[in-house]
Formats: sequence, structure tokens, C-alpha cells
Amino acid sequence: MYRLLIVDDEAIITDGLYEVFQNLTYLDLDVYKAYSGKEALDILNRTRIDIVLSDICMPEMDGLQLLKEIDGRWPECRVIFLSGHTEFEYVYNAIQYDKVNYLLKTEGYNKVIAAVENAAEDIEKSLKWEALIKKAEDQIGTTQELLKDDFLKNILKGRYFPQEINQQQFDELGLQLDSNHSVIMLIGRIDNLPKGLPYSIKSRRIYTVRLIAEQFFSLHMQFEHFIDENFNLIWFIQPAKDRKEDIKSLWNECLVFIRGNTELIQKGCMESIEASVSFALDDSPAKWSELPNRYATLKMVLNYRFGHDSGMLLTDRRVMEKELKKIQVQSSEKLSINRMQYELLAETLEYGKKDDFFEYFEELTENLKKVRSLHNLVALEQYHSIALIFLSYINRWNLIEQVAFKTGIYKLMKVDEHETWQDAVDYLQLVGTILFDIQDLDQQKRTQDVIGVIQKHINDRIHLQDEVTLVYLADLVHLNPSYLSRLFKQVVGMNLSEYISEVRIKKAKQFLENPDIKINVVAENLGYEIPTNFTRFFRKAMNMTPQEYRDFILGNRS
Repeated sequence: MYRLLIVDDEAIITDGLYEVFQNLTYLDLDVYKAYSGKEALDILNRTRIDIVLSDICMPEMDGLQLLKEIDGRWPECRVIFLSGHTEFEYVYNAIQYDKVNYLLKTEGYNKVIAAVENAAEDIEKSLKWEALIKKAEDQIGTTQELLKDDFLKNILKGRYFPQEINQQQFDELGLQLDSNHSVIMLIGRIDNLPKGLPYSIKSRRIYTVRLIAEQFFSLHMQFEHFIDENFNLIWFIQPAKDRKEDIKSLWNECLVFIRGNTELIQKGCMESIEASVSFALDDSPAKWSELPNRYATLKMVLNYRFGHDSGMLLTDRRVMEKELKKIQVQSSEKLSINRMQYELLAETLEYGKKDDFFEYFEELTENLKKVRSLHNLVALEQYHSIALIFLSYINRWNLIEQVAFKTGIYKLMKVDEHETWQDAVDYLQLVGTILFDIQDLDQQKRTQDVIGVIQKHINDRIHLQDEVTLVYLADLVHLNPSYLSRLFKQVVGMNLSEYISEVRIKKAKQFLENPDIKINVVAENLGYEIPTNFTRFFRKAMNMTPQEYRDFILGNRS
């Protein structure tokens, strides 16, 4: 789904084009409108826009001034200028920029639609990644890259004193960051890496994701990237060094830019290597010493799932901080010498991979069930290693009461409460099943809560068109727009745009059944500034005009 912004100081043109493109469902556009260059700039500051359809001659900020702002914020945005005159100077200046087209308003809707279609096709072509895939295969790792990765990983683990994180160290390692400034952290995860995939193939996919991200981030920011032990992709990001604006504005612009481009990265990864990538983005810059705690929270944010889909973008660390405000996050426990198996078990529990979890669980406990003595030290270690995974998870997510309601949690750390090792393993399996059941219920509740918030907002604010756009609604629940769109359809059974239209029709009928409310007021109450646009919308849905519907209802009453 691409985002189209229509800009014109003549409301009748803006509203007319807005309605035309809203009804072109085959283009799959999220459409916005602005009645001035400054109003358009406010929208561009809040979200990524892919195509701008703008009048070139406007008061205060004309189209060319707006074009410069667009080029500075969203360099990949396509711009189509509309004008009532063949203004040579404007045309000449406009065509100096890449990705700019020019049309006369007299050419009609069909030409304008074709221009937007061409712009969308041009964006699609630019998202072909064959060259980047080849580059990924040719450029995996150097010695300096390994040193960089090791240094950055240790920063996340909190292994350095503050004085050890300095610019000299950064320069020696070739890090393109400033140690004296804060940093924004972004975590990504490939959701659909097949189990048992060879390391070389997995590495190529991860490096392809990295290069696709670089394609977008390098236009506007400085950053470093590395991969943690669980194959999560980590970016440390700062505004470009040559930017001189107010620091707060720079960070806000940086966050908006990252949010906007992560969706394009997700799209590129899916189209090029069929990789579904989820992201968790920190909501504010952090000092280097704060990164270990931020990292722990963002990893939990990444696993804070909604529905059964993948490819998420979660953008608010406070989502987790609210959930965890009464919880003491515990450090990982030291496990047995077979640590990787237990780490995999913990990881599959954390990520909600139920089938994989019980497969690993069966491998770990197959021999444990056969041990005769409850005092066997190796058996005790294996049992407590699994029990500690459960205990850590229960404490971090504050699930003690929920688990205790279903089974005796006091048995978890007391092997002597079990008659045999078979009983002990059966108990652990029961606890694991309970935890996954809780996950499913919580996930369903979170999903219903999100959809409930969206539906209530639409019903309450249907009269404000700017507040029922996909981007606005996604920001409301801290999800990326494309994921919210899929989730809404998955739960409700219809597209978000269809639901909004359904709410408008329902409320329109209610208003029209009251003869004291004028039809132009009904239009205003539903967010239509021009009554004829409301009439067109209502006729298309009901096969009659608002007035005909009112006459029909009132006639039946009498």
C-alpha cells in the first residue's frame, strides 16, 4: 500500500481528487489531502509519503518550495505537479529534480490517474533487489567488521565502563557514529527463517536485509549494524553529522524517517528473498550506557505479538514498560553444559513457537524420564535448567497467579514433590502447556483490545477525515500501517476502508431518518466538506441519493 498526498489551495479540486483516488481500490492507496503547502508539510513531518500530487502555484509555500522539503525528507517520493497554465519557469525548475512529473489540470482525471499509476509502477521497479542480493553474496564480513560487531555486542551486554566508549575507539574500528551523542536503536528479526537452514544461506539472507536497509537509511542518517546471538538485526542510528538543525527536531525527524522506511525495507525483503521481517524501534534516543536496558526491553517489544501474522513494526517501548512496571526483570540463569539446547528452548517459549518448543523439550527430557534415582545430579541439573526457564518467563511476564490457578507452582523448584522423573517431566510439560495457553489468550485479548480501540475511534471520530486514515490509526495503537491493515481484516473480516464506509453509511442513515437535520449538515457530520461528495458516496452505496432515502423512510412512516 502506497501513500498519496493531494495538495491544492482550491478545496473543490483537492476534495474531488481525494474522492476519485479513494474509490480506486485497485491502486491500493492510502490517500491524504492538504489545502496548502504548509499543511502538506505537517503531514510529511508525521509520516512517509510515496506520491505527492500537488498544485504548483500556491500562496505562502508554492509547489517548488514544497518539492525541496519533500526531497529533503523523503527522497524516494514521486511528485506530480498540476497547473492551470503552461508556466515555463515552473516547469523548467521542476524537471531539474528526479522523480518529478508535470500535468495540466485541463488534461482531465484520466491523465492524472494514469500519472499516479505510472508513479506507483516506478516505485515498484525501484524495489527490485537482484543487484543487492548479489552484493550480499560478495561482501559477507571482514576482520574489521568482526571487531566492530564484537565491540557493539559487548556494549549491549554492558561490558564496558562509560570511559571505554569513546571516539578514539570508534575511529579505530571505523564506526560511523559519534560517541558523544545519543543513539536510536532499531531491532529487526526475520520471522520465516526455516528451521535447519544452513548457516551460509541464513547469513546471505540476513546480509541482504542489511543491504536493503542501507539503501534507505544511508540517504538521511549515519548508522552501524550488527547481528546478535539470536540472529536479530540491530541498528544504532544517529542523524547525519552535517545537519545543523535543533537537536530535538533532528531526532524527531530521524524517528519519522526510520518508521517510514522500515515498511519499504519489509516490502523489499519480501519481494527479493521472500523474507518477512519484523521491527521494534525505540521511541527516543538513548545514552550509550542506557543501551543494555533498552535492548532488553526492545527484545520483549519484538515478541509482543498481535494476531497470527508477521512483518510487524512496533514503535513504542512504553507499551512494554506499562506492562512491566511492577515486574523485576531478571538476568538469564546459568544453565547446563548443553547450554545451546536450553537457550533454544527458552527462545521458542519467548517467541511463542509452540511446536518447536515441545520438540526441543522432548529431546531434552527423553532420557530424563528413564532415570531411576531422584538424587541423580545430572538429572537434577537438567530438571532445574528447564524449571528456571519457566520461572524466569513467569516472573518477567508476571504470570504467577495465572499459572498457580491451573497447577501447583510450588512444585516447580522442588523435585522431591514428584514421585518419579516421569512425573517430574509430565509436570514440566503441563507448565509449558499452561504458558502457551496463557500466551494464546493474552494474544487474543491484545488483538481484540487493539481492534476495539480502532473501531471505537472510527465511530467517535468519523467526522474528522484526517483521524481515520490508516497511518493515524496505526500510530494510535503503535503498529505499522500495513500490519494493522492485515490484522484488522483477519479479525473483522473486512478491509479497514470497507469498515469506515460501513460506519459512514450506518451513521448517515441515522441522521437522514431525522427530518430536522439538513443533508449538508449530515455531510459535515460524516467528514464531507462538500455535500455533493457525500451524495455521490451515498448513491454508490445505496443506489439512491440521501434525499431519496429520506423520502423513502419518512414515506413508510406515514
